[in-house]
Amino acid sequence: MSPNKTMKAVRLYEFGGPDKLVYEDQPVPEVGRGDVLVKVLATSVSRWDIKYRAGEVHEFYGRATGHHGGFHGRRAFPMPMQLGRDAAGEVVAVGDEVATLKPGDRVLGMTNPENPLSLASIRGLGNLSGGVDLPGHTMFGGYAQFVCRPQSYWIKVAPDFDLDQGAAAMWPGATAHRIVADRLKLRINDTILITGASGGMGTAIMALARLAGATVVATTRHAAKKERLGREGAGLVVESGGAEGLHAIREFTGGEGVDAAVELTGQSDLMRLCIDALRMGGTFCPVGGELREIPLRVIDMVGKELNVHGIRGATRNDQRIVAELLEKRRIALPVHAVLPLSKAATAHAIVESGSELVGRIVLHPWDA
Repeated sequence: MSPNKTMKAVRLYEFGGPDKLVYEDQPVPEVGRGDVLVKVLATSVSRWDIKYRAGEVHEFYGRATGHHGGFHGRRAFPMPMQLGRDAAGEVVAVGDEVATLKPGDRVLGMTNPENPLSLASIRGLGNLSGGVDLPGHTMFGGYAQFVCRPQSYWIKVAPDFDLDQGAAAMWPGATAHRIVADRLKLRINDTILITGASGGMGTAIMALARLAGATVVATTRHAAKKERLGREGAGLVVESGGAEGLHAIREFTGGEGVDAAVELTGQSDLMRLCIDALRMGGTFCPVGGELREIPLRVIDMVGKELNVHGIRGATRNDQRIVAELLEKRRIALPVHAVLPLSKAATAHAIVESGSELVGRIVLHPWDA
């Protein structure tokens, strides 16, 4: 067990702005027989953390007071909560029944743990399995100096593993891998359109698409991000949707259109840009704007024979692959800033403003 009896953590007791994030002392978690206690050396801030903090998740996950009105197999968002889906660090203690990890091991937290007994997992869709808690959603996340979870929630990595990259890339990278490899089945020489490409998910999709041999077209509403997205590997960056953006994409693809499009913003005009920019037989993967309607017509489906594929989380295998790619330094995601955990509210404010953000903000729980 850690010699510390208390730790620093950031807790959420009520929904609202960044000021609702409370940096305080909390007891170090107790270690159960099958649990692993990890000293968190890096976590990160995602746009989902913003949605959780602001209370937006109530609309599709049910109210914090109890009623479940959201995705099948997920509990309602409980309060108080400790945000942070990602956690990277070092094992400090294990329970008596833990056989796979030992103190001193470096680990990454599973951002999408699976329930192997669920029917979805048996069908090979572990990312859809119910009856399992998700860090920073229905169980305490990485915004703390220590977290304790079952041994199956951790992936062992090399002693020299870059934990900042692990904290920044695991959640978006694993979901991006499922999008690129499974939902879109990108191939060498394909062209993919990514709207809202500057966030953690967008940059992860970009990195994995390029690794698969595809060409990336990215959109951003912020002119200041155009050069940075080009450095991250976008072959074309479009600053606007509508006719002007569509014309640029058509010209870039020789009039053919893109093979695949991923929409991350939830904006109707950018959804429409994706649909219009697709080639015949192309594939559209909407991700953002959970409760918004897709401006899709029957004629779009019939005229182009389009494919529309949903996406929800990642499988254990997606997470394994991304951990190995990070370990081998085959991919690296941009880190916008590294801040101490005590500045979590500042990090949330930066993510919400979004005007200059490219990639993720990493938090260090042990930095002063």
